[in-house]
Amino acid sequence: ATLNAIDGAGVSGLPAVPELRNLPQPAASAPDLAALAPAHRPSVPGGNHASANADVPELMVFVSFSLPRETLQRIVHQSERSGAVLVLRGLKGHSLTQTGEEIARLVGERNVTVLIHPPAFQQFQVRQVPSLVLARPGSAAKIAEDGCAPAASFIRIDGDVGQDYALDQIERQAPAWADIARRHAARLAGPRP
Repeated sequence: ATLNAIDGAGVSGLPAVPELRNLPQPAASAPDLAALAPAHRPSVPGGNHASANADVPELMVFVSFSLPRETLQRIVHQSERSGAVLVLRGLKGHSLTQTGEEIARLVGERNVTVLIHPPAFQQFQVRQVPSLVLARPGSAAKIAEDGCAPAASFIRIDGDVGQDYALDQIERQAPAWADIARRHAARLAGPRP
């Protein structure tokens, strides 16, 4: 009986699929979202220097809610001072509400940006958390076919170490990144916000 009902669905004299040419047209054309996007691009607090063509923060810490609470609190505290943006792979419990509540509990009144951005883990080849990434925003936004940023466009320190230690390691071991690392380390060591 069900099969017959489906077979006879369009028999009532009305076409089963509406004729698209006969649908009403909007009075005004839709806005060009690509043209509007730069004007509404969020700024990254803490002075990260993202280029006009890329929303890649200069300093990021990749984290997960599975990290110990003390580790997350230390990362949030340091990120407020250094200007680092926290990056999560996904939602807690597959719930935007639950994720927002957890972020609110974690961040509280601190001036810290948290992004949920799964592709960034591939972009910067993050395999474990926490990981600190320094990026050159313009070149790091140029993603290759494998989903990764060019190797020379970022540097990463993996492991549960303080941002001061990670930035010091970068400054001492990677001369091309020393100035950027030194600038963020100075902010981290500076007066409390």
